[in-house]
Amino acid sequence: MIFLETSLLVNLFVPTAQNHEKALKIMENIEDSQAIISEMVIYETLTVLRKLKQNDEMINTVYRKLKEMIVYEDITYYEKALEDTLINSIGFFDNLSHIVMQNNNIKQIASFDKDFDIFEDIVRIH
Repeated sequence: MIFLETSLLVNLFVPTAQNHEKALKIMENIEDSQAIISEMVIYETLTVLRKLKQNDEMINTVYRKLKEMIVYEDITYYEKALEDTLINSIGFFDNLSHIVMQNNNIKQIASFDKDFDIFEDIVRIH
C-alpha cells in the first residue's frame, strides 16, 4: 500500500507542473501497489488545482478519478492531527496524512513534499 499525497497528485494531473514527468514515472513504478488517498487529500488537491487556475472541466475530471481510488475516511483523525501540528514543524494536512497512514499500517508515501521526511516510520517515494 502506498499513500498518494497532494503534491504528487497535482504534479500528476497538471502537465505543465514542475514534476509532472517524475509523477508519471512514480505512478508507473508503483502501479502494482495499492494506491490509497484520504478524503482530505481529495479536497486539498482540488483546492490547489483551483489556485493553479485549472478549468472546471479538468477539476471535475480529476475529482472523478480520485473518487475511483481507495479513499480512507479521515475525519476521526482531525483532533490528533491538530495536536501534532502544535508540536511539530509541519502543517495540519501533512500531519493528517501521516496519522491516516499510521492507523492503517501504510509505510510508504508518494510525495514531493519534503516535510514528510521528519517521520521515521514512513518512507517518502519521490
